[in-house]
Amino acid sequence: MRKLQGVHLATDLQEADETLEPLGPDALDLSRDDLATTLSHHRGRLKTTLTDQSVIAGLGNLLADEICWRARINPLRPARDLDAAEITGLHRATRRVLRDSVKAERVPPRKTWLTGARDTPGPTCPRCGTPLESRRLSGRRTVWCPTCQPAAL
Repeated sequence: MRKLQGVHLATDLQEADETLEPLGPDALDLSRDDLATTLSHHRGRLKTTLTDQSVIAGLGNLLADEICWRARINPLRPARDLDAAEITGLHRATRRVLRDSVKAERVPPRKTWLTGARDTPGPTCPRCGTPLESRRLSGRRTVWCPTCQPAAL
């Protein structure tokens, strides 16, 4: 069972700051270099690192899967093992996915997005048609395309 932290109401600015203090930087505010530095300090899997709110605030399960798929990076890879080109692709994918999601006021279940295919019967990759794989990471279902997001050698 997932246990969300709930809603916190602050009575003043100081209380709001204290409530937000344990959160990492907002995902939309991260520069490419900040993202590289952040990921380089984490040995855990990329998906788990992206969804850890104390590392980067604002990325949930569906967003992280979509970002990894668009960047063509396997979510099971160690976060600190990404090279410069992968970090650049991940940063671009993050900005694009978040902008589109904010504009739609949700993660859009578009047919051209991984999130639009992940919960269909016999889900396949919207890009290449390969059957999607899934696994639980930190209690959450992680979905990826083994062709578009191959495991690192």
